[in-house]
This record gives sequence, structure tokens and C-alpha cells, in this order.
Amino acid sequence: MEGTQPHIIPSIYLANYLNDFEELMVKYGAWEKKIEKGSYLTQYGVINNTAYYVKKGIIHLSLGHEQGRKSLNMFGPGIIFPVGVEIHEFRVEYEMIIQALTEVEVYKFSYPTLKKMVQENGDFAGELLRENCDFIGYMFFDSINQTFEPCLARICDILYLYLTKVHPASSRIPMSQTELASLAGASQAQMERSIKILKKEGILNTSRKQITILDQSKLLAHCTLGMRSNV
Repeated sequence: MEGTQPHIIPSIYLANYLNDFEELMVKYGAWEKKIEKGSYLTQYGVINNTAYYVKKGIIHLSLGHEQGRKSLNMFGPGIIFPVGVEIHEFRVEYEMIIQALTEVEVYKFSYPTLKKMVQENGDFAGELLRENCDFIGYMFFDSINQTFEPCLARICDILYLYLTKVHPASSRIPMSQTELASLAGASQAQMERSIKILKKEGILNTSRKQITILDQSKLLAHCTLGMRSNV
């Protein structure tokens, strides 16, 4: 149809939805907190009743389980997560783990405060809805992608995100292939196939607990459209 926009593949990294509403959040009593890299905003097994707005840095969302963790998504500046209006005791609330991937600055506020902001500010509510819809869209996309498609694009998304946002001053990413597989939700076999492709194309090289990016533009070409539009 004439005038329609191309479909954008959802990205593992979401950012820049609510940047224009920071003053509004402060007006409603949000308080700022700095969180060190590697620290946890939520803990496995503990119910969460706080929403976080990411002002600076990147947070990583995963779900905990007795047998390990499942990596889901990463959020950058301009994102509120989790999005809740009241406290539930669903199992997922106990399993959610949010960790600072970099040094992070956040605004914190309760779910009732977030609900009040939504009820009283239509533009804010619209952007928060857009963010949440894109997140849910990515969850659907990722579920299908992990079932039917190779994980090369997801691996490249994570590597490019680290290269540009987490370690922008260096082409060397301090990460093992096992850690990368965990973040990408990939099996060891999938990881080995993807790394083999990227090495063959001269995009990266690997050593013990380190991945060196040799060609950033080629790496970006393998990323999803969502990643290319978000970073």
C-alpha cells in the first residue's frame, strides 16, 4: 500500500521512548539512583513492586530458574521497565532478574505512581504503550526466531550493542563464547556455527574469554533492522 512504512524487525535492544518525560517523572516524585555495573535491580525469588526509568546506561532482563537463567532483552535510555500498575504475585514476578550491564542511572517509582502518571498524562501513556507493545512484539518475534531461524542475527545484535554502547572505546569485547551464547539464548552448536560464519567473513576473531571485532560495518549488516534503527 502506498505510503506505508516497511516492517521493522523488533530488536533485542529497546531505547529512546520516554526521554521527553523526565521532568514529568520528577514531578511525580521519582528519585534518581546510580547503580554500579553488574549490580542487580531485582532479585530472583523476590517480588518486585518498583518501576525503573533508564536515564543512562543499559540494563539486562532475564528470567531465573532452578536450572539457570534465560536471557530476554536489553533496555537503554528512555525506557521504563518493568511496566506495572499494581503488585501481582505471578510466578514470573519472582523469576524476573534485572541487572546493570553498564553503570546505570535510573529513576525509581512505585507501580501506583506509574499508574497515576498514565491516568493523568495521555501523551506519556501513549509512548509507554508503544514501548510495551514493541517489547511484547520482540518477545513474539524471538520465540518464533529461536524455534525456526538461526540465531546469527541475535548474536550479531548483542556483539554490536556491546561494541557501540558497552565497550565503545575498544574493538575487543571481554566475553567468552559461553557468555555470548547465554545472552543470545543459543545452543553451543548454534554458537559454533555462527562464529564460524563470522570468522570466515573476516568480521571477528576469538581468543580466551575475548571476542575481537575486525569489521564493524559487516557486523552491522548481519544485525536485525530493529538493532540498526535503535543504536
